[in-house]
Amino acid sequence: MQARLTVTGQLEAFYAFYLELFQTDYQGATGKSLPLSEIREGLSYVKRFGKKEEQSVKVSLQQLVENECYGVAIQSNRGVQFLTYHLEDLGEDKVEIVYTEDYLPEGRWNKLNYKLLLPLMKRSLEKRMLLQIKKFAEFATKKEVH
Repeated sequence: MQARLTVTGQLEAFYAFYLELFQTDYQGATGKSLPLSEIREGLSYVKRFGKKEEQSVKVSLQQLVENECYGVAIQSNRGVQFLTYHLEDLGEDKVEIVYTEDYLPEGRWNKLNYKLLLPLMKRSLEKRMLLQIKKFAEFATKKEVH
């Protein structure tokens, strides 16, 4: 599933903000510091969550092209979710952000559930994805100003 939105701001600032978010998440999950210069494709970590941190996902940086593309894979016992952001400079302080979510369910029941529910939830997922791009751009732009 894909959503695209043209936003106002600097492409470099958006890309840098993706890296900072990855860095913060990595450091929060591992307790280790990660300089921005060491963020590379293939870098992965395990993130724990839940009341007693009994659940976990593996987050892997799949795509990283400077000022162009950022993509992660989030693997759980239910499957793998691929999140990708492509940035395109449109000039005049405009950037098109293309956000793609793909899901590869694990197991027969998860596959069936996904296949049945996706058509019903498609519109609400598209709305959520557009809102996610919009909010990301707002945060990145506010950060750029400060």
